[in-house]
Amino acid sequence: MIKTRSIKRNLINTISAIFGLFIIIVYTFIDTSIDDWAQQQFKTGLKEKMEQIKVLLHDDVTPIVDNSSSHYFYQIWKNNQTIKRSANLHPYPELNLRHTKIATNSHQLVQIIMPNNTPGQALLSSYIHRNKDGSSDYMYITVATSTKSLNRITGILDLLLIGSFLLSMVIIRIVTKKIVSQGLLPLDSLNQQIKTFNNNNDDSNKHFIFDGNKHYSEIDLIINELNNFLAINRNSIENEKRITSDIAHEIKTPIAELITLTEVHQRFPDDERLAKTFTDDILQISNRMRIIVENLLLLQRTSSTIELYKEPLYMMVLLDEIQQRLAFKYSNITSRMTINIQLKSAIIADEFSLKTILTNLIDNALFYSLPDDNIKINVLDNTQQISIEVVNIATIHYSTTELEKLIQPLYQYDSSRSNDSRYGLGLSIVSNICKINNYRLSITQSVNGDFSVMVRMPK
Repeated sequence: MIKTRSIKRNLINTISAIFGLFIIIVYTFIDTSIDDWAQQQFKTGLKEKMEQIKVLLHDDVTPIVDNSSSHYFYQIWKNNQTIKRSANLHPYPELNLRHTKIATNSHQLVQIIMPNNTPGQALLSSYIHRNKDGSSDYMYITVATSTKSLNRITGILDLLLIGSFLLSMVIIRIVTKKIVSQGLLPLDSLNQQIKTFNNNNDDSNKHFIFDGNKHYSEIDLIINELNNFLAINRNSIENEKRITSDIAHEIKTPIAELITLTEVHQRFPDDERLAKTFTDDILQISNRMRIIVENLLLLQRTSSTIELYKEPLYMMVLLDEIQQRLAFKYSNITSRMTINIQLKSAIIADEFSLKTILTNLIDNALFYSLPDDNIKINVLDNTQQISIEVVNIATIHYSTTELEKLIQPLYQYDSSRSNDSRYGLGLSIVSNICKINNYRLSITQSVNGDFSVMVRMPK
């Protein structure tokens, strides 16, 4: 099963993660700064206590007064001999504070275990004291205190920071969810419209369009594409209905003629007039049906794809073959065609495609012109393309909408379909072949009635 992803959930998680990472960096900096500040204050307290002891140690007037409840422990050495211990060290007579060799006139802060087995820190200091008689003594002082209170304070601060971080993440999550949900409301509205469209019946969806209360560039693009799709789909359905009806009509007419002709012949089998033309009539009607079916199959074939084999083709040779093929329809075809070919070389194209296009265009031009009117075939070699134009003087003046409909399958200007030799498939087949070959097809009509169909072939 494919796992369904959520844009909304991904946005909320991503935004929350980004802000969470930023808050972690900020809170880590704050926590580190507070810990460093607390440690510095702790060290400053030890230094101040040590300086106080130094002053009182060498003051002959004011002796050092100890408090057994003081949280500071100290021990003083003179020439490596203990000369003073704090009162709170008396319960530990065998225990000495840290006495590590360090450089003279320097300090060192070290981690220790206090006499009462609690963690602590000790500040070590050594210096040379000048006596009044000019002699000097090597002095060493160690001042220690427990870090229990410091650890407790920093621990409370860490818990506060963690708590505030979690609270911030909850607030960010709620705010992000609200902002993202508000931002995705147009998309939710569009989804609801799609659900409504899917739940409607066909009659309700005939005039359905997607719309948004507010216009957003991203959503408007989707809405426009959906509406375009609906319009194209509706047109396709209408065309299919029309084509189905037209096909039924085109085939129904010769079938009805066959049935009528057969019934009449069965009713009057001895009528010589009927018997004389019966087979010819059957053959003529059958040929009409064959032409309809062949054109429908060709239309279907060119609606998808055909195999193209491009080769050098000479226009005069193709036009001669088309003239011979259409000569049974138009006996004066040679005199009615005015050919203007301005090519420097052969055309590289698929023979079937080009021959089918020219045959249909020339056949239409001859049929829809007056019997003695000439048609023009212009073949021009431009820089980037070759243009093939077939021009005739039409007996009908088409509107712009009717010109666009001419390439629709089975469309005929004469809605009564009184002409049983034209089926409205020629230009549809030409249009499909042009699409397959990436040719550009244009149909125009001038004010004076010149009907022009032009095919532009890229080189």
